Amino acid sequence: MKRKSSEEFDELAQALEQTDSEGDAAWFSLEYGRHELYVHPASKRVCTEVDGDVIGEFDPDAGEVVLFAEDAEASGATELQPNPAAEAHLNMQSGWLEEYRSKGLLCLGGQSSSGWLREGLLEGVQSELGIMLASGMLSDLHTQLASVRSDRVVYLQLQPEADGESEGAGGDLLDAVACPPCCLEVVRLLEGLAHVLDRHLDLGLRRPQRCMAACYESGAFYTAHRDNEHDSTTGQWKNSRLMTAIFYVNAPSWPAESGVQDDAASHRTSSVQPVDVFPAGGRVVLFDSRRLLHEVLPTSEKRLALSIWFVSAPSES
Repeated sequence: MKRKSSEEFDELAQALEQTDSEGDAAWFSLEYGRHELYVHPASKRVCTEVDGDVIGEFDPDAGEVVLFAEDAEASGATELQPNPAAEAHLNMQSGWLEEYRSKGLLCLGGQSSSGWLREGLLEGVQSELGIMLASGMLSDLHTQLASVRSDRVVYLQLQPEADGESEGAGGDLLDAVACPPCCLEVVRLLEGLAHVLDRHLDLGLRRPQRCMAACYESGAFYTAHRDNEHDSTTGQWKNSRLMTAIFYVNAPSWPAESGVQDDAASHRTSSVQPVDVFPAGGRVVLFDSRRLLHEVLPTSEKRLALSIWFVSAPSES
């Protein structure tokens, strides 16, 4: 889902502090691309029209609109498919199974780690994302405050939607474009890695119908968060995400790893102790979406990444 500006969320946050009223006058209008949403500050309901069907809620602590339609990821999810190249690469690593079991985190590859990829694949993904960037397809119109994150994103549709298929309330708000071929090939590799972990650990993973491309310009960041949180009020998880997989789409030799810059610990995760992950092109990070607190730190280099969240079946979220 998209929004026009972070200022609108700042206004909404102020409205939450200033109003205790009920009724039509309290509704706050937000535009998301071609969509218009209505947020009721007192009840924090998010609807497509005043007093309409509730499709989400505003979380003032996180500073974001949380769409119930986020589980469109789960409703369209499919069984994981094996990938021989991904499995072979994983089996070349030592201790990978225990690493993920104990820490909920697995980093594959290091400097010049793109050798396991088909020749030209990393460059192909870089080209595809470069075209999307140049054409303005990536934007900062996500559902969170500018103080929380400052990246630009686009959702990529992994499979054609059947005619007349409905994702449920608000599903059409999660705008996506067709996933280009090299990006799709990378997603298949990530799916293959997830398939092996799922086979050994019985995680119950499924592949969603969308992934996300993100661009962090110089100085951009994403504050510490988990990709899935447990709601203490409802006793439910906020979405269906079980495992996060990230593929970095940068130069294979990231400058920080040769000591060129001091501020380049790009992606910091916290399992047993903080781990700094440098986004060298071809590197893959997989982690437990519910368990791992992580953040994207600002650096002086532009960074690109593909992310996919492997999910549980709808009834298990």
